[in-house]
Amino acid sequence: MASNRRFAVFDLETNGFRGASVVSASSIVFSEEGHILDFFNRFYFPEERPDPQTQRVHGLTTGRIGHLRLEEEYGTHFLDDWHGLVSFWERWNPEGIVVHNLSFDTSFLPPEAVRKRNWWCSMRGLTDFCRIERKGGPGKGWKWPRLNEAVQEAKKRLPSPVTLSSAEKTVGDPLAHYGLSDCFELYGLFMRVWHSMGEQVLFRQAKAFFIPPQKGAYPRSGPCRDPFVIERLTYSSRLACAAGQTEREKRLLSI
Repeated sequence: MASNRRFAVFDLETNGFRGASVVSASSIVFSEEGHILDFFNRFYFPEERPDPQTQRVHGLTTGRIGHLRLEEEYGTHFLDDWHGLVSFWERWNPEGIVVHNLSFDTSFLPPEAVRKRNWWCSMRGLTDFCRIERKGGPGKGWKWPRLNEAVQEAKKRLPSPVTLSSAEKTVGDPLAHYGLSDCFELYGLFMRVWHSMGEQVLFRQAKAFFIPPQKGAYPRSGPCRDPFVIERLTYSSRLACAAGQTEREKRLLSI
């Protein structure tokens, strides 16, 4: 018998470290059995001048952001639109939200978005499971695993639920430093852990340490549609297919 339990995963791409702007926010909601129900995936212009170093990592130039925003209308900056993310969670009411680096990602959220929700940090929660030695050799303890390290370890050691295998086949290979793709990888990690060693998952409330970005004017380039943008829109359309959202899939392919 199918349960009514739902969970969510969440990831951000930012314009730097703590105290910078959010340039993309992504979340996937799914059932306990692993059926993808819906996803949130929005892009925002930074409030301060774009940071070249982080831009080189995630590739989200203002021109690319401008084109990736065309699926729907919403606030220009994340802090104009964070209520949209909260409304997404409230609509589905997941009993827990999974984030790989909880203290980092939640530092970009206003306190109202963090409080009264239950969270699990897979980075800290799976440190002992991954057992990756800290630099310096034996006796130095275990380091916090990166998302790809935890995913690889889970794929190697834990079985995949049938619904997860089906979704992974539909969505295909991950895209590096793309929030929606990281969310999908985190969904797969959680499903393997939840169904094989659920005692490792301890959802709890988190403290809010919000640091607002510093605002500043800068010139923006016009919307840019290049292979980078097309690749991400195509990935999003495949996830819409996995969620059974046919109209959204078609819309993403037509942008």
